[in-house]
Amino acid sequence: MFSSEDENEDLQPQDVDLPLNLNFNSLITINVHPIVSVITHGALLNVELDNLKFLKIKAISSLKIQGIEGKKIHRFYFETEAADRRLFLQILSNNAYPDQIEEILFCGSLTEPPENQKDIGFFLGENQQGLGERIYHFSRDDLNFFLLTEEVEKRLAPECEQVEYLRINEEIEFMPPFTGIETVIFDSVGSSGQTVKILNLMPHFRSLSEYLSEILLVSFWLVIAEDGHTLPIEEQLPLAEYIFAFQLDQNNITVI
Repeated sequence: MFSSEDENEDLQPQDVDLPLNLNFNSLITINVHPIVSVITHGALLNVELDNLKFLKIKAISSLKIQGIEGKKIHRFYFETEAADRRLFLQILSNNAYPDQIEEILFCGSLTEPPENQKDIGFFLGENQQGLGERIYHFSRDDLNFFLLTEEVEKRLAPECEQVEYLRINEEIEFMPPFTGIETVIFDSVGSSGQTVKILNLMPHFRSLSEYLSEILLVSFWLVIAEDGHTLPIEEQLPLAEYIFAFQLDQNNITVI
């Protein structure tokens, strides 16, 4: 992996034996009906529905999260226009049998750099404060960072001043966030890619209706290597990422 172009002829494909048999040649169509349903019920996912007819994979990654054993997480990143916005499928499957899929999340996210040391402390959950607390919330004004104002007005009831998400294991007052490593490849033989250090990752949930829920993954990460070369410390710049997601059934996805 992460070898020079001259060595590519001898490299084996790295995008094989993946969930749903996805690879860099795959074109994906997502059924818009479940997405329309969650948006109608107030989900904060920011996505153009017309763009879901033909999604092309631009990067594939695997995540090793501390504390999650015997399972593997893959992400399939799609081409998007904005550099700070990402759209991807996150699939949890059996480590040895990728066709044994346990969960598929359709995810849309927005990244931003921390503004100061206080922000960094918040996303690191320092002194058992910030990321890792029971509740994560956004004010109505905060949501204008993720969506156009008219979209916020459509999705929230007039009396709703903020949106709250409960952390998993909500009975615990503070829960140390998860850490891990994400290995990303940008081509089928893995000649180009990144190593991402996940400083903190914390899942939260919000009920939209009796049957629908939205997932918020707050992540804090930095790229520590590119194409197999470790980046200088001063270039390892952290980013906060807000991932709005919901579960998809396998039959909502068509792979061409």
